Amino acid sequence: MRCLVILMVMCWSVVAVATPKIHEHSAKEVGDYPKPKIQLSVFRDPMDGVNVHVSVDNYLLNAPDSETRSDGSILEGHAHVFVNGIKRQRLYGHDIHIPQTWLKKGVNQIAISLNSHQHENWTINKEMVVGSVFIDLAKESLVLHAFSSQPLRLDHSHH
Repeated sequence: MRCLVILMVMCWSVVAVATPKIHEHSAKEVGDYPKPKIQLSVFRDPMDGVNVHVSVDNYLLNAPDSETRSDGSILEGHAHVFVNGIKRQRLYGHDIHIPQTWLKKGVNQIAISLNSHQHENWTINKEMVVGSVFIDLAKESLVLHAFSSQPLRLDHSHH
């Protein structure tokens, strides 16, 4: 029964994060571009908290003033990082450190959404392009559940 309650809370949390408007940011449909895909991998940091690797496909993750630009064949933008529903920062690369101070005891959710440089949430069929993981640092198997609105098919680990 406890596992069922935890799973229900996890699913509700994913739905809450995957709504078209977060923190007053509007939605922008991907349109005719290839669908961006996102997948999160989480690893314990030996010093503090966890590290998250963000894998993307059909998307250039960069800063607004970056010299590395898309040739126009795929979307580009940055990501927003949420920990337990709180927007913590923007992400312009593929790796982020989540400090222990951002995490609570028990189950934590880390969600990363793909956003335009105008801070619009990229959407496909009105659903945000988002990856999410639920972790528990007290468990031997760190990741309890992983979700992606547009999953990648990873055949190997990056770390």
